[in-house]
Amino acid sequence: MLRKLAITIAAITALSHSFSAHAESWFEVEVFVFERQQPSVEKWLNAAPPKLSTDTVDIITPVISTDITGVAVGLNGCTSTDWTNGASNCNAPIVSNTTVTYPSQVPFNIGASSPQQAYLSQGPLLLANSQGQFSDLIRTISREPYVKGLVHLTWQQNMQSRRRAKPIRIFGGKDFSKSFEYHGLSVKKPNPAETKPGTEFGALGDVYEAPKINPVWELDGSINIYLSHYLYIENNLALRKPTQKMVESSPLEFNEYSALDIEGKKQLAPYLESIPLIQNRRVRSGEIHYFDHPQLGIVMQIRKMAQPTNVKPIDLTERSTTNQAVPYTG
Repeated sequence: MLRKLAITIAAITALSHSFSAHAESWFEVEVFVFERQQPSVEKWLNAAPPKLSTDTVDIITPVISTDITGVAVGLNGCTSTDWTNGASNCNAPIVSNTTVTYPSQVPFNIGASSPQQAYLSQGPLLLANSQGQFSDLIRTISREPYVKGLVHLTWQQNMQSRRRAKPIRIFGGKDFSKSFEYHGLSVKKPNPAETKPGTEFGALGDVYEAPKINPVWELDGSINIYLSHYLYIENNLALRKPTQKMVESSPLEFNEYSALDIEGKKQLAPYLESIPLIQNRRVRSGEIHYFDHPQLGIVMQIRKMAQPTNVKPIDLTERSTTNQAVPYTG
C-alpha cells in the first residue's frame, strides 16, 4: 500500500514539474547603467524620486549588506495628507529593525560569489560576474569622455505577463543619507541636548539608540521586464545630484510675530535633485538595447537561456544566503 502511494506521489510530482517547466519561460538579463558627466541646461528640481511598488524584488541588498539575516525591506505608505504636506519619508524605501549596514558606495560590479543555476518556481536569480557578457562593451564605453559607470549586474528570471511581473530594484553609486533625505531635503542635524537624554538611572542615562538611517542612493529605481507576445522593458530610474533649491522655511522661534508668518519664507538651501529616466520599450531577445538620456545611459540585453528543468532541493540546514532576493513587504 505504501509503495503504491509513493509511486502515485512521485508520478504527480513529476507531472506537476512537467507542467511547470512548460509554463515557465526563463531569460537572462544583463544591465549596465552609466552617468554622463556633462553640463546640461535641463533642470529637474521639481521631479520626484522613483516610486517603488511593494512587489519590487531586491537582489542587490543581500550581496552588499553586512548582515542580511532577518532583513525585511519595505516602503512607507503614502496618504493624500502626506503628499500635501510634503512628508520626506513618504514612499521611501525603509529597512526594519535589524542589524543591517550598507557601504557608503555600492560596488560597480554586483554578482553572486559563485556561478549560479536557476531552478523551477524560483524567483529572480543574481548571477556571478563571470556569467555576464558585457566586459568588452563596458571597457569600450568607459573609454568615452565624461562617462562614469554606476552599476553592472546580470540575473535570470521567469518572464511573466505585465500584471504578474515583479520589477527588479536597481541602485548604485554613493549613499547621500548623511546629507539628504530620500525626497531631497537636507538632513536636519539633531540637537546635542536631545541625542543622549538623561534619566534618573545614572549611567543608564547614556544609553541611547540612534535612529536608523535609510540609504539614499545616487542611482535608484527599478526595471520591470514582462512578456506580452513580445518582451517589454519598463525603466523607472533616477540619478540623484546635489544642488540648491528655493525652499520654504518656517520661523526658527515661535512668538507673537512668527504666528503671523504662516506662509514662511523662501530661501536657497541644499537639495538632492532627482533626474528621472522613465521609458517603456518593446524589445527582441538577443539584441543589445541602448536607452539614451542627457545624464544617463542604460545598456541592456535579454538573452535566451537553457530552461530550468529541476526544482531546487530543500536544504534544511541552509540559512539566509548572499544571493537571496528580498521582496518588498511594505
